Amino acid sequence: MSALIPNGALISIGGAMLTTIGLSPQRLSYSSSVRFPAHPVAAGLFYQKTGADAEHLTIEAETYPHVVGGLDAYAIIKAIHRSQAIVPLIRLRGNYLGEATGYCGIETLDVDEERLHPFDGIGRKVQVSVGLIIFPVTDMFRSASSILSLSELLR
Repeated sequence: MSALIPNGALISIGGAMLTTIGLSPQRLSYSSSVRFPAHPVAAGLFYQKTGADAEHLTIEAETYPHVVGGLDAYAIIKAIHRSQAIVPLIRLRGNYLGEATGYCGIETLDVDEERLHPFDGIGRKVQVSVGLIIFPVTDMFRSASSILSLSELLR
């Protein structure tokens, strides 16, 4: 069995598949916050739960495009980002079980290319950082018209 045979996506952002061979995720960073404003009362302070802020997920991935490819996934991620599309986010878990995280939008996209190849001008190492915002399910019904499939995105 060859080590360069892809065996499924680790993370799927819409139609962009982040795999071990290709655009490979290296680091995930999750952040979320909730608010607890304090109100002075006679007995001290009363803390009120007012709700959660947005959930953010940052994915850092890299590829060596001349060896393992991966620029197709980057092109899809860039198209999703530029069109401000809302797409599903799925993450692989143990025993090939996929976790449907929900719908997300790509808030930030940073790309670094190192050591440009002399024949095609593409970096020999391409690092991508994708900043996602995960939308609550209640927001999906209000903005269902902005959810795109891959075929709609590539038109």
